[in-house]
This record gives sequence, structure tokens and C-alpha cells, in this order.
Amino acid sequence: MTQAQQRPELDEAYPAPDISEASPESGREGDTITVRGRHLASVDKCNFQVGQEIRRGEIVQRGADDQVKVRVPRGLPAGGGQILVSNRTGESNRIKFSVRS
Repeated sequence: MTQAQQRPELDEAYPAPDISEASPESGREGDTITVRGRHLASVDKCNFQVGQEIRRGEIVQRGADDQVKVRVPRGLPAGGGQILVSNRTGESNRIKFSVRS
């Protein structure tokens, strides 16, 4: 039995994140960006996707419920893509983000 199954109140305490924007909307590998939305204090993963390539970004700063700072991962091709974040309850929606060379 998982911890969430044992304590259903965890889902209420940590709702799935919902993201609305990335600032800036594009960046190079290693850049730090701010992802804004709701329920972000408990985010533990951030994935960047360009084409079929998916890489995990490093979470640089969290704490506020309305934003999290993440680092654009290395190894992604340049181009338009998406970002999503997740916590132990679930994944967020996806927002557009472009990786620059």
C-alpha cells in the first residue's frame, strides 16, 4: 500500500500542479526559467520535450505555490517543445517552450 493510499488526505494536501506560463518562453541549455501556475510548492519533477526527446530539468528553486524555477536540461535539440511538471499526486498540463541553440 502506498503512502497516498494509506492517507487519502495527501491528495488534498498536494493537488496536481497546473501551469500557465514559462518566463522566458525560450532558452538555451543551462538557462534558468520560471514556471508559473498553481500548486507548485510540491513539484518534484520538470520535463522538457522537443520532438521525441524528453529530458528532465533541474529544479533550482521552489517553495512558493505559484512558481518554480527550473534549469533547461542539456541534450535537447533546438526547436519548439513543451514543459510539464509533476508531484506525487500527478502531472500538470503542458505549456509551450522553445529551446534555442
